[in-house]
Amino acid sequence: MRSLIIVLAGCLFSVLVLLPIDEFTSYYEYHLAGNRRVWQFVAQQMWRSFTLDTPVKLVVYLIFGALLGVIGYLLMAILIRRNILISQLESELGKDLGALIRQGEDDNLEFKSSFRYDYRQQKVNRALEAVIIKTLAGFMNANGGSLLIGVADDGSIVGLEKDFQTLSRKDSDGYTQLLMSSVAEKLGTPACRLLQVLFYHQESKEVCRIIVLPSPVPVYCKEEKQSRFYIRTGSGTRKMELQEVVSFVKSKWG
Repeated sequence: MRSLIIVLAGCLFSVLVLLPIDEFTSYYEYHLAGNRRVWQFVAQQMWRSFTLDTPVKLVVYLIFGALLGVIGYLLMAILIRRNILISQLESELGKDLGALIRQGEDDNLEFKSSFRYDYRQQKVNRALEAVIIKTLAGFMNANGGSLLIGVADDGSIVGLEKDFQTLSRKDSDGYTQLLMSSVAEKLGTPACRLLQVLFYHQESKEVCRIIVLPSPVPVYCKEEKQSRFYIRTGSGTRKMELQEVVSFVKSKWG
């Protein structure tokens, strides 16, 4: 309904403002009015357009106005969404890490001990990377949230030291680069813009916090030459079946 109103407003603006301006300039540019005054000339030309004596001109301005309305609506929608995302990001940045950990996992918060180091096997396990990528995709397809890496399921601080040791560049910059390259590979480069990677010192250990913003389009995860769709539900991430995906995508993104 809002989009229709904006398009109609664009049409009215084009016909009632731009068209008279065009007639006004024609009056002086081409000396078409004879002895008539400018307002008489403009009024007559407008009447001819509205009575379809010059239908092409009216149609052209209506189409131009409709395009103006569509462009205005799209720009407004982008601006509104941008402001919402900025507000959400500011709200997330203002949260205390300790308070986040104490609240426990929920729809908007997930704990992971590491990105690639398996504490049980005491070695690198790339399957853990896939789990985190799925979690990020689930947040993007839902309402966003935060992923804490270096925090165990019970909320105890594990830190990132073991993960850092698996990198060629063993610091937060190397860690961020690894995270972003993995997201770009599995979820697509545009998905990287939905992430804000932060590092905190907690209990003398380093913790990575990934703030995830909701995506304006569906995000699919590449797995074994297939694309799968994940959604955050409760305190976990669930893979949706094809029929569910079609229905969910239609209801959320139209």
